[in-house]
Amino acid sequence: MAQWTFVDHPGFHRAAALAMGGGAVGAAAGGLATVGPVIGAVIGVAVGLSAAERPATAWRIGARLTAVAALAAVALASGIAGLVPLGLAVAVIIGAERGRLWLAAPAALGSAWVAAWAAHRVDVAAALATSPAVLVDATAGLFLGAVSAAAVGARHLRVSRDPVRAAHRALPALAGEPQALVDRAMAIWNQPGTMTTDDRALLAGGVTTLLSVAARAAAAPPIDGAAIAARIAELEVRIAACTDEVAAAQYRDARDALADQATYAGSVAAARERILARMHHCVATLEKFRLACTHADATAAAREAADARSAVAVLADLSDGLASAAAALEPTAAVEPTAAVADATAAA
Repeated sequence: MAQWTFVDHPGFHRAAALAMGGGAVGAAAGGLATVGPVIGAVIGVAVGLSAAERPATAWRIGARLTAVAALAAVALASGIAGLVPLGLAVAVIIGAERGRLWLAAPAALGSAWVAAWAAHRVDVAAALATSPAVLVDATAGLFLGAVSAAAVGARHLRVSRDPVRAAHRALPALAGEPQALVDRAMAIWNQPGTMTTDDRALLAGGVTTLLSVAARAAAAPPIDGAAIAARIAELEVRIAACTDEVAAAQYRDARDALADQATYAGSVAAARERILARMHHCVATLEKFRLACTHADATAAAREAADARSAVAVLADLSDGLASAAAALEPTAAVEPTAAVADATAAA
């Protein structure tokens, strides 16, 4: 599943404040001059974004102002007002990382036209009709700067895939204790709080292993041990009552095959019980580890990390044992009494 996260951007508040302030001042100045409030606001936003950058570089400042001035000049000469928001979009895009241009560019283009629309709506708002023109222009520039600053946030969005949530969505239908344990494991994973990269990776590995074991246990076919025992008892009666040695031998082969099934069934049942117990242990250990990380107790976290690795390893081994026992059971065909009688008749 794609997960959108906002990478820490300590200068975002500065960029927002200077973009809004620059837009307001630029719009007011542009309204008093001949360039108009919209072009003035765009120039002000470009200056504000450049001033907010850390570190500031001359080429970015120059590129922003050049792009805005050039497109504004073309817009004034041609009468195509849509070129002015394009200059704002270029000013917002400049400075974005190459790897995020696919997101930053559309966000900048869309926000530029939204910002221009918002500024226009302020200019024609009836509630501001009696207000001084410079105040209306400054308010429009403030809105334009706010929308532009929001578009800067697209540079700091990161798309990542959460393997734990993907594994959780891929689980088959569960019920009872396995489902409750899976829910508890996901609650541990989704618990807020900071963790180191290594601790987060350990937690992800533990939860993912637990989910994998739950899925494997759910996929193992259910075995009715009582039904196998009943069939063995029925064959014992037939063997005791049979007078034909060939038929009796076939019945005994069928009984032995069912006895093997009963042995495998016992192994699967024991493996299931051990897995359930180990899942409880694994969840409890991961909870302790998460708690130690939450309280920033490095010593306790290291100790619980070792326990968590051990618990997860044992859980994975038990899961492999369950898979082996279930696989050994599948090819063992249940020999029905009617089939034994047919074989005995054919041999006779």
